[in-house]
Amino acid sequence: MKVTFLLPGSSPFPSGGVKVVYEHANRFVDRGHAVSVVHAAFVEKGNFRLRARGVASYFLNTVGVLHWRPDRWFRIDERVAMGWVPSLAPQWISAGDAVVATSWQTAEWVRDYPQVKGRKFYFVQDYERYMEAGPDLRTRMAATYNAGLKNIVISPACRQMVESHGGMVACQVPNGLDLGVLGLKAAIDAPTRCLVGFPTRPEWFKGTRDAVKALELARSHFNFPFEVWSFGGPRPDYLPAWVNYYERPTDSELADLYNRTTIFVVPSLYEGWGLPGSEAMACGAALVSTDNGGVRAYADHEKTALLSPPGEPEALAANIMRLVTAQDLRARLAQSGYEAIRQFTWENANAALENCLLKGG
Repeated sequence: MKVTFLLPGSSPFPSGGVKVVYEHANRFVDRGHAVSVVHAAFVEKGNFRLRARGVASYFLNTVGVLHWRPDRWFRIDERVAMGWVPSLAPQWISAGDAVVATSWQTAEWVRDYPQVKGRKFYFVQDYERYMEAGPDLRTRMAATYNAGLKNIVISPACRQMVESHGGMVACQVPNGLDLGVLGLKAAIDAPTRCLVGFPTRPEWFKGTRDAVKALELARSHFNFPFEVWSFGGPRPDYLPAWVNYYERPTDSELADLYNRTTIFVVPSLYEGWGLPGSEAMACGAALVSTDNGGVRAYADHEKTALLSPPGEPEALAANIMRLVTAQDLRARLAQSGYEAIRQFTWENANAALENCLLKGG
């Protein structure tokens, strides 16, 4: 089978959704398939301002001033054909058996492709910009779920989003985790687990400021016994000095941090999945998260995590303090979360996606 994945733009820095696509691409070539991952400089149809930026991006990446590949943060199998193209116009896309859109912008292009490009799929991983978009853009994004592509979702939250706009879901393919890297290197009750962590992201709906507020509240109530850490892109100015920050750690560095973590906090207002929370669980941290939709794909309140309403840092703080003061509960949730998350292997995920693409949904 010849599969083409379409990505919106370059990928020089880590991104959860892009990482998932790369993981599938690597595993598909292991299964004997021919795989292309196409990155387009210009993807949003009708936006002439972005078209000008796309032209500049295409040129600067082509001559090496910018770097469109993910080589600094992800190892792509050399058998995967990586492409950098000006746009997703049909002339830049090879014929194949399956072509997979990975964002609403790429879905708009795939909708109009001729049959020779392959069966048409839309791999829906997130809400993208829907929650912050105006009415016109929301209508445009929602229309991609009814564009004649087979919709593949990664979680019940994504399924609900697609179906609420009248779209049909062909397959649900949960994400996988690299359990060779992410695993239990320190016992759940090890004294070396002396950290509380959270992800830092620039998008407002990721709720990073809510995590800071919640931890400020928790720290103000008693002598907080743990150090606090976070990770992401460049450190934002609003992070307090008491947060130890790691800029773009490698997967192995991140696994080591997770294994020193006793409580991991995810503050997002909404998620399609939420990779950091699942990764922390795979390394034995107890998860405290907002009930952001995506987390329900792998965590249950009071069973494998503590969940609270999105946008309420006080409720998030209450759950953090609850686990700080209840060591037995913290250990129970961490253990049950660790056991539950181990079903989400890349082998299972990739086999499910392969089956969907082969059968056409």
